[in-house]
Amino acid sequence: MALIMSALVGISHINFKSVKTNSASVVIPKLAGGNEKTQLPDQIPAEAEPDFESTQPSKNNHEPQNSKNSPAGANDPSKPPKAAQPKVAYLTFDDGPSKYTDDIVAILNEHGIHATFFVIGNQIKGYESSIKAASEQGNYIGLHSMTHNKKILYNSGSSANFLREFKKVQGMVENITGTAPWLIRAPYGSKPQIGKEFRNDIVKAGFKMWDWTIDSKDWKYTGKPDKIMQEVKRQAHRDVEVILMHEKEQTVETLPQIIQYLTDKGYAFAVYKPEQHFSVNFAGDSRL
Repeated sequence: MALIMSALVGISHINFKSVKTNSASVVIPKLAGGNEKTQLPDQIPAEAEPDFESTQPSKNNHEPQNSKNSPAGANDPSKPPKAAQPKVAYLTFDDGPSKYTDDIVAILNEHGIHATFFVIGNQIKGYESSIKAASEQGNYIGLHSMTHNKKILYNSGSSANFLREFKKVQGMVENITGTAPWLIRAPYGSKPQIGKEFRNDIVKAGFKMWDWTIDSKDWKYTGKPDKIMQEVKRQAHRDVEVILMHEKEQTVETLPQIIQYLTDKGYAFAVYKPEQHFSVNFAGDSRL
């Protein structure tokens, strides 16, 4: 049986691995499952374990145990079998709040799962109740700038406008939910707009930043939900996936099928939690 890492007392003690993908570097606690050929320690502190949300009985959301990787004694009838760690999908939605926010939350509720929303400050007015309800129902409200304006945010080469916008939308969300979020998503992604010095400033400001591992391209395929589904199927193969979606009509239409497909592929679902933070960014910067 693998050595029990009983000395672990917090997330800072987890053995982390950087996983290179086609789109981002994911720095995560080592995960079990065949895709990335990584394993979890036998024990992880409770505060470091993702809270997996299953849409089926748990046995259907776990990777099959690979016999050659099974701990000694796994087939001993006197010992209960050890379940494999499930693969995990983080559903994320950009560019809200919008008239679709409540519909997305309703679908999540129907499946008993949660998601992470990255909101734009200039769109909040009139949707305060949607943000508050989404937060109260267990979803995480992250930040996506005030304007989503590429020229304003990046053209100067300085982080000043960028950070000013994120601090402002942070305050707006705190006024609605009572909690100041620190997770941001850079409009248009962090690459190539955000270089090392820019990232240094983001770190100094205290923010964490997520890009994604799967781009559903729902922003591109207006009225073509089948194309969105194809993108998810094509790209979903890692142990941990952070899926980029947007608050669009075609996304609402496709979301139940995406959830079912990922469930059938053995994925459990998780929502971002600050105490369980791991890095997902195109630069592979573990500080973010």
